[in-house]
Amino acid sequence: MPLSEQIVSVSHTTILAGLVATIVFTIRRRWKRSHSLLPLPPGPPSYPLIEQLLSMPLSSEHTVFDKQGKDIKSDIISLSMLGNTIVVLNSSQAAIDLLEKKSSIYSDRVCPPMILDPTLMDWRNYVALLPYGNRWKEHRRMMHTWLQKGAARSFQPSQQRQARLLLVRLLNSNSTLDDQFYRTVAATLIRSVYGYELERLDDHFVTGAKEAIDNLARAAMSTNFLVNAFPVLAWVPDWFPWTQWKKTARSFREQKDSIMDETFQWTKDQIAKGSSEPSIVRSLLDSGSSIGIGKEELEDYIKHIAIALFGAGSDTTVSSLKTFVLAMLLFPECQAKAQDEIDRVIGASRLPTFEDKDRLPYVNNLINEVTRWQPVTPLAVPHACTQDDVYRNYRIPKGAIVIGNVWSMSRNTEVYENPECFNPDRFLDLAVPKLPAFGFGRRLCPGIHYAEASIFITVVSILAVYNITKAKDENGQEITPSTEGVAESVVYHPKPFKCVFTPRSDKHQELIAEV
Repeated sequence: MPLSEQIVSVSHTTILAGLVATIVFTIRRRWKRSHSLLPLPPGPPSYPLIEQLLSMPLSSEHTVFDKQGKDIKSDIISLSMLGNTIVVLNSSQAAIDLLEKKSSIYSDRVCPPMILDPTLMDWRNYVALLPYGNRWKEHRRMMHTWLQKGAARSFQPSQQRQARLLLVRLLNSNSTLDDQFYRTVAATLIRSVYGYELERLDDHFVTGAKEAIDNLARAAMSTNFLVNAFPVLAWVPDWFPWTQWKKTARSFREQKDSIMDETFQWTKDQIAKGSSEPSIVRSLLDSGSSIGIGKEELEDYIKHIAIALFGAGSDTTVSSLKTFVLAMLLFPECQAKAQDEIDRVIGASRLPTFEDKDRLPYVNNLINEVTRWQPVTPLAVPHACTQDDVYRNYRIPKGAIVIGNVWSMSRNTEVYENPECFNPDRFLDLAVPKLPAFGFGRRLCPGIHYAEASIFITVVSILAVYNITKAKDENGQEITPSTEGVAESVVYHPKPFKCVFTPRSDKHQELIAEV
């Protein structure tokens, strides 16, 4: 081909390629411009400079967000302030559409500076708070071996044993309900995780882990520490006025690091002595070389996995059990109906076991209703959007904080009729879904099967042998407890209340004694 024809051919190719590139660039620019012009989800009034800062709740965030959504007749709302966009999902459908169906871009985490800042509490490597990436995936893989449905059954003998020991303690105990339930849950968890046998409730390992998780739950409340709203405060010098909160953060961090190291080192010492019991920590140490990371990094992985399994698992399960007792006090007819089913299926000659679960539909629905009636975490742990997205013609920008309002979902009258009423029978309708109380999408709580088993065997064991009734005051009047939760925590705990556990009959008391 003559040189002139080659030049013309190349020119045509170049022009064509340039034309295609120009068209693609133009379409992409127009697409981005059109999407950037889309509005954010609706929200409360906005003002110059401060935007919607005045509409951020100072307490009870879940109820405030629910009201804001109802006021503007939208199940998805947004608030912008200080360069951040918060998107709140007040319905299960919106949460499913984004956090599950689009989990590839909605599985990142964003957490308050009080928790993540290395100069403050430094929970950066806590499993539930890890950003969506390789370390998080490796943590989940390591935990899945122990917590997937089949493997979780290996914990059931210990869970059943602790539930029965609880029955004995409830007969003649002066301890609080919180202490009794915490001992029941913690005894199984600390043995499973560390191979440690719990003998006393005031055990240093148990109280230390509980304190660390309680501090974490306090710090996670955006309204408890001003640095969560104004991250720049983390850089304020300690000598500056009103910085006592920084000392609080450091004390929280030191306490957390200390208990993580002590419990982990105890298991390592037992392994070195050749006297260790089977445990998750021991297993992970034995198999850790297959991960392909150094010893120091591996041990840091395992320490954070262990404290997550033990600490967080205890707190949320105890919350569910206290809520169960509260419901039985306020709705005694549901207690009686569950006991009738247990008597009919099991009788009074033995205590319930896990094998009875599938034959107790009302008890299972009662537990589902406990979870719905007062959600353990009214606001799910926040997700973060990793790229610009569009939902229902609303713009959700990259980096937006996306929160599932589980409490609002539990009050959706289109899904749950008379939501304030405690009604286990609502779940007889298979179209009525369980509340998504364990999170969403790829961030679903990995301990769901363990937690559900622990709650079931404890609830059914108590119902089988005890009547739960209201305590009385000095005048002989019944004391009706409140459903109001304890403030300053992201986990719902009902305010302390008194109640009475009475064996249902002499035969039931004999069953307790036989334990």
